Amino acid sequence: MLYPIILALIVSLYGIYSIPEVKGWAGECVVKLVLLMLPADEYIVMNDIYIPAYDGMYTQIDHLVIFLGGIIVIETKNYSGKLSGNSRKKYWISNRDGEKGKVYNPIRQNSYHIKMLRENCPGLEDEKIYSIICLSFGARAEVETRIPITGPFGINKVIRKINEKQTIKTNDIHTTAEKISRIIIKGRGIQKEHRRKLMVRKKRFQKGLCPRCSAKLLRRRGVRGEYLICSNYPICKFRASNRFD
Repeated sequence: MLYPIILALIVSLYGIYSIPEVKGWAGECVVKLVLLMLPADEYIVMNDIYIPAYDGMYTQIDHLVIFLGGIIVIETKNYSGKLSGNSRKKYWISNRDGEKGKVYNPIRQNSYHIKMLRENCPGLEDEKIYSIICLSFGARAEVETRIPITGPFGINKVIRKINEKQTIKTNDIHTTAEKISRIIIKGRGIQKEHRRKLMVRKKRFQKGLCPRCSAKLLRRRGVRGEYLICSNYPICKFRASNRFD
């Protein structure tokens, strides 16, 4: 009698988990729990923080770990299937059950996060900042890169490995955490505001306008093919392919 109920419950839970938003949220929660296992006297962990970016925008850092040898910025992605590419290409090829598609390269995205962290946080000029990409359980990466790519349960092993390689450890984790805390944008509606600004920029692009300054976009042809550039160049340096990310 209980068997049909248990089976129905499993099917329902699987159906809920297959929803991308739910799967992404579950993955984030797992990573947070795994990072809690790091010794508190050696590591300071910050989750889901927003810091300033270009053009009045924010950028979201999924997880940030401060240790004696530097800082680790972690980008988590809810990708699935086999992923192929390299650290330089804007997109990776995803292959799931024979269906191929494109996904944004998280290494490039995390590089932007690190750049914004350095530019907006005084005192981090000499800090070593490392990048880690954490993929969901259903993803398998075959990517040419030196950046560590791991799953949720392997992330602490990668962090410890980075830590062990550092022979000079002069970083005061509490001082560094305080510096970063000063630039974190806080507020109950910050996530909603971040998404709203992204949507405004996307709508401008769809209308043929520059997402940054609203000037007209011009189509140009280069060595790698066609691209779009802001008509206010060089005052505004926005440049992109035919797709807005």
